[in-house]
Amino acid sequence: MNPTETSTTTTYYVGRRSDQLFGFDTRHVRESSNLDKMTTIPGTRSELVGVVNLRNTVLPIIMPDRWLLTEQKPYEPGKPVAVISHQKTTFALQLDGIHGVHTADESQHHPHPYKAETGYFSHLVSLEDGLIFTVIDVKVLIKEINNLTI
Repeated sequence: MNPTETSTTTTYYVGRRSDQLFGFDTRHVRESSNLDKMTTIPGTRSELVGVVNLRNTVLPIIMPDRWLLTEQKPYEPGKPVAVISHQKTTFALQLDGIHGVHTADESQHHPHPYKAETGYFSHLVSLEDGLIFTVIDVKVLIKEINNLTI
């Protein structure tokens, strides 16, 4: 690589919700974990199912279906969560499964048909093995989640 060139690859943490795959830039994913115990918070919106203590840090657990445009599901203990973080905001999104970590360059990025509607569906990535996933813009998603009211 020429010293003046910059890398155009991004590494994504890819998880599954319903029958769709979603990728999060790994710079925003602190970890993934299977959580069994959660404390519910009465009177909150259905997207915020409760909080969990993860190594002495209390994290809200968000059900992502509203934003990911997937079928709404209840919280299921033991299913994986992705701990997402940007600046001072950290929360856990419950997923149905973890697909893995994948790296893609800009040539594998494609426009997302719902980007204008959601803002946080950044683009699609298609890998050589046929895998296609929606990349979530974490910064825009956090703004949307922070706009929730009780």
